[in-house]
Amino acid sequence: MKNKLNNIVHGLLGLLRRRNRRFDFVVQILISMVLIILLLRWINIGDMLSLLKNINLLYLALLLVLISFDRIFMAYKWHLLLKVKDTSISFSSAVKSYYIGTFIGFFLPATVGGDIVRVLKLRSARKKGTDVLSSVILERMLGLIAAAILAPIAILFLISFFELDIWIFLVIAGVLLFLFIILMLIPFNELIFQKINKNQRLARSLLFNKFKKLYQSYAEYKNHRSLLVLFLILSILEQLIPVVANYLACRALNLSIPFIYFLLIIPLVQFLSKIPISFEGFGINEGLLVYFFALLGLSGTGAFTIGLLGHISIMIAALPGLYFYIKDIRTSFRQGRNESR
Repeated sequence: MKNKLNNIVHGLLGLLRRRNRRFDFVVQILISMVLIILLLRWINIGDMLSLLKNINLLYLALLLVLISFDRIFMAYKWHLLLKVKDTSISFSSAVKSYYIGTFIGFFLPATVGGDIVRVLKLRSARKKGTDVLSSVILERMLGLIAAAILAPIAILFLISFFELDIWIFLVIAGVLLFLFIILMLIPFNELIFQKINKNQRLARSLLFNKFKKLYQSYAEYKNHRSLLVLFLILSILEQLIPVVANYLACRALNLSIPFIYFLLIIPLVQFLSKIPISFEGFGINEGLLVYFFALLGLSGTGAFTIGLLGHISIMIAALPGLYFYIKDIRTSFRQGRNESR
């Protein structure tokens, strides 16, 4: 009877989660559409179309190459975490999963849809889903911490050298950095680990046992401190890739904006764009670029077009994920047909 009740509750929770995800997805789409419409009213659409029409193909190609390198570099970092749990997971499998997750994530009603796809992809390859999921969670947390470390530094430079009144962003970045560090470290606390491990009252709950396994898998990373430090350093270095990418987008649009502006503005924009209130950051990213570039006396139309070209380039660079996805479907279809014979 208890097992039936657990199954019913689990099913209802799953249904509610799916409905909430659909609702969140619709809200994010609407927010992005509203922001883009508002921004289009503030910029010169004719100038924007002219910039896109006369795009420099060489710089666009370099931008796509850099974004592709970034995707492979992120997969490499993730693979470092995966190897701790399962040495049989190859780097090529991590790259394919990352590409597929990125591409399909564009069409899923969830901010972390791509992460879920990565977990399911490796799980379908008979890897332990709990360990894959814990690696994705830790990857996300360390990535957020890396972004939150660079953002306050960029803000202080903007305040000191450009005399911008953006102290509120410094407070936000500082608070979020503190929260991210706490959230990452809490599962490493031995006392909490022991209480969860010894809890007998909830031991019969299927949902609790799944959470317990996930918690234990995540907590095991505390025994690999050197790896965590290395991953954080690599994540901080990775935050510089969007800086260069946005500068290449600027050059592709034949705009002349000093690189130092991107070095100071993009880390802050990247950090704030991670707040999951719009679809893939559309509208938020462009709006922040317009806002900060305007504070420096630069063109809002140019800033908006840089952000738009960056988003389009990311989607184009994710197309290998479609190839890997179709290839996997064909392989599964052939295997199923052979087994049925």
